[in-house]
Amino acid sequence: MKKNRVVAFATQKGGAGKSTIGTHVASALSYLYGYKVAMLDCDYPQNTLHAYRNYEQQLLQNDVAFQERLIKQGVTPYPIAISSMEKAVEAIDTLAEHEYDFILVDTPGTVNVSGLSEMLERVEYIFLPMEPDMGTIASTMSYMHILGNFTQAQRPESNLVGFYAFWNKFIKAEKRTVYTKTAELFREKGYPLLNSRVESLVSIKDKRSTMFPMPEKELSKLGLGNLITEILDLVVGSGSVTPSGKHIAFTPVEFELPTPAIATETLDDFTK
Repeated sequence: MKKNRVVAFATQKGGAGKSTIGTHVASALSYLYGYKVAMLDCDYPQNTLHAYRNYEQQLLQNDVAFQERLIKQGVTPYPIAISSMEKAVEAIDTLAEHEYDFILVDTPGTVNVSGLSEMLERVEYIFLPMEPDMGTIASTMSYMHILGNFTQAQRPESNLVGFYAFWNKFIKAEKRTVYTKTAELFREKGYPLLNSRVESLVSIKDKRSTMFPMPEKELSKLGLGNLITEILDLVVGSGSVTPSGKHIAFTPVEFELPTPAIATETLDDFTK
C-alpha cells in the first residue's frame, strides 16, 4: 500500500492564515503537481475548508462557466472530510486506508482542545504560519516548544518527524528588523524557520479555491510557490519528481536585510 504523508497546518492564534495557505497548498499539490490529496478539517467551530467547499459546490450547480472550467481541468476535486479534534486520529486512519499521497490536516487555532496530543503524534510534519508581530511570534515559539515534546526524538512511538514555522503576510515595503531578529532568536532556540515568505496580498484569500489551483506565476509572485517547493523538498525529498513530471528543486531566496525602523528592545523584551 502507498505511504500517506500526513501534514498539518497549525497555530495557536486565530487569523494567521493556516486555512487559506493549506487550501492553496492542497490545490497546487492536486491540480498542478498531480498528487492524490485529501484534506481533513478539524478547525471547529468555523470549519473554513468544509464551508468553502460547500460554497464552491453551490457554484458548481448554478454557474455554467464554473462547471465548464472544472470539466476542462479534468481532475476530480480532492475530498474534504470534517472531524472533531477528539476523533482526528480515527479520521486520519480512515483516510489512510486509501492511497492518498498527502493527507493535509487543518487544526484548531488553540492548543486547549481534547485530542490534540494524540493528533500531534499521528501527523508527520507540522507547518506554522507566523505574522511579523510580537504576539504571533511569541505564540508560535510557545507552540513550537510544545511540539518539541512530541517528535520521534522524544517519543519513539510518535510519527512526528519535524515542525517548521514560516513567515506569512510578509510585507516587502516594511523596513523592520523583526525578521532578522526573529531568525537569530529561532537559531538560538533551535526552532526551524523556513526560508519561504508568503506575501501579504488580498489575492491570496480572494483566489483561494478547493477546486482550482492558483496559476503558477501567481503562486511564485506571492511566495506560495516557493513555500510549496520547500515543503515538498522536506517531505518528499529534493530531486524527487512529482506525478505531473515536475522536478523538486528548492533554491533558498536571498532577502534584502531591512533597515532598522523599530527599537530592538521589542523583540528582546519577550525573549528574556
